[in-house]
Amino acid sequence: MHTRKIAHRRAFAAGALVLAALSTTACEKLLEAEAPQLIEEETLQQPANATVIVSGLVADFECAFTSYIATLGPISDEFRDSQANAATWDLDRRTNNASSSTIYAINTCGGFAAYTPVSIARYVADNGAKLLEGWTDEEVPGRATLLARSYAYAGYSLILLGEGFCSAAIDVGPELTPAQIFGQAEERFAKVLSTVTAGSSASNDSLRNMALVGRARARINQGKFADAAADAALVPNNFTFNARYSSTVTRAENRVYRMNNVNGSMTVDSTLRGLTVGGVPDPRVPVTDAGRGGSQQSVRLWVQNKYTALNSPIPIASWREALLIRAEAAAEAGNVSAAVGFINQLRQRVNLPAFSAASAAEVKAQIPDERRRELFLESHRLYDTIRFNLPLIPAAGTPFHGGGSYGNQKCLPLPDIERINNPNLS
Repeated sequence: MHTRKIAHRRAFAAGALVLAALSTTACEKLLEAEAPQLIEEETLQQPANATVIVSGLVADFECAFTSYIATLGPISDEFRDSQANAATWDLDRRTNNASSSTIYAINTCGGFAAYTPVSIARYVADNGAKLLEGWTDEEVPGRATLLARSYAYAGYSLILLGEGFCSAAIDVGPELTPAQIFGQAEERFAKVLSTVTAGSSASNDSLRNMALVGRARARINQGKFADAAADAALVPNNFTFNARYSSTVTRAENRVYRMNNVNGSMTVDSTLRGLTVGGVPDPRVPVTDAGRGGSQQSVRLWVQNKYTALNSPIPIASWREALLIRAEAAAEAGNVSAAVGFINQLRQRVNLPAFSAASAAEVKAQIPDERRRELFLESHRLYDTIRFNLPLIPAAGTPFHGGGSYGNQKCLPLPDIERINNPNLS
């Protein structure tokens, strides 16, 4: 616990996430205060604690991951706001302000939050890898696996930063574009693949496949279709790597289930209700009418049933995503039959009618919808609206139920709290 608190403190410093409202005098007093209850960081970041350090960075990512999905759901048209709290309306309305938002910019894990928890997860994962790089196999049994795990979670944290934000900064560095961030993610996944050997153990195989899906995602986000398909082709069928959650600790809950099914803070978007394929209900998007209003009673509550409890796991990487990446790359290359085959492999597993297409253009037009259904509430939809240039629903200018009109944001602006406190940002 102390290790994580100290890591969080350093992550805030590294990302320049310091509350600007504190006065200089107040800051000086805080810096001068005695804190005998804190343990010096150097005494904890030792080889003997390597397993604990890596377990902590995994927990930080898992908390950030579920908060990110829940928070960005209203922007990406998977959810709609269903509460009377005006503080969250900007998310649904797509009018987020870099200078005033505490919801997406400053909030930490355990509720509506995005930039801070993901930045912390990225920092502690990279820091864990840095520590492990400096230790030896003799000092840390299983060091290679722990190192690969650290790099893998750093890579996925970077993926989330690149997909959710218009730009980001890392370790008090310059402002980075999503493409630059995806490039860094690709580097982290390459380190995983060079660290673990296929077939050496079940744990290493799982990490290797996780990294292959992650690198394929980073690559296709950069338009590297052939390279992405090559990675995805190595992922075995039925592979899934999950983020794990618990119903006994608030911070470790599945926040998607909490916000939608328990609190009623969000209702499933109308475009995802009652989806069918050729008249057959689509089991990939299980959504039902809760029979009541949400937190705001005037908004009807529709709930997702993909995650059925506070401890339901959420896929981080899966063979389903890998097949959709292969389908997209095949369509890009003009291989219509291969692309259709990948899509139908996924449809057949849930007994849906087969898809057919006569041209690559037809396949390309279908892929965003297949991804929306297959990867429902798995963190993909927001960036899909960007890279496929999908229309905003409701359209910009449509009146919003809480007042004002819908905006045209498709990504979250870099928070001013980062920009103001980072000397390398203008």
